[in-house]
Amino acid sequence: MKIIVKTLKGIRFEIEVKPNDSVAEVKKNIETVMGASEHPSAQQILIHKGEKLRDETTMEANKVFEKSVIAIIITKGCEEEMEKQNPPLFQTIRHNNAGFVPVLNKESFERDNELAQPEEDLLQLQVTAVDDEAINRLEAMGFDRRVVLEVFLARNKNEQLAANFLLDHIH
Repeated sequence: MKIIVKTLKGIRFEIEVKPNDSVAEVKKNIETVMGASEHPSAQQILIHKGEKLRDETTMEANKVFEKSVIAIIITKGCEEEMEKQNPPLFQTIRHNNAGFVPVLNKESFERDNELAQPEEDLLQLQVTAVDDEAINRLEAMGFDRRVVLEVFLARNKNEQLAANFLLDHIH
């Protein structure tokens, strides 16, 4: 069966898989099709319907069928990239990870909502059309828009870093 693989940049391509193929085998297939230098299987995260696919599971177990769309994220160098883009923020997060992660978790946002000031006192943010497209793609991965926006902005509007953080820390 053929499935569609979509990158964060919106590039789509088809690959041939079998229902009993493991996620690890599909990652190898993508590596072969797209090249090991750009899409190494060890650094791929595959997402289907907002769920991160585990290597040991099969396409059928993950309800991936003909013409299903799988999102792919490459994790290589995300920490290094963030450190280059905003060293002070990177150091703050690295040294305060235990305190930083809960701030971005959904429960924290729900509590903050209850304590929020009236709407007219809220900060108004403007995002570009490109930023809005990135936010929409992250939201399409199955995350709440407010959480996506917070993480996207905390990651200096870097879609790849935001996606990695969402997948690793937001459940």
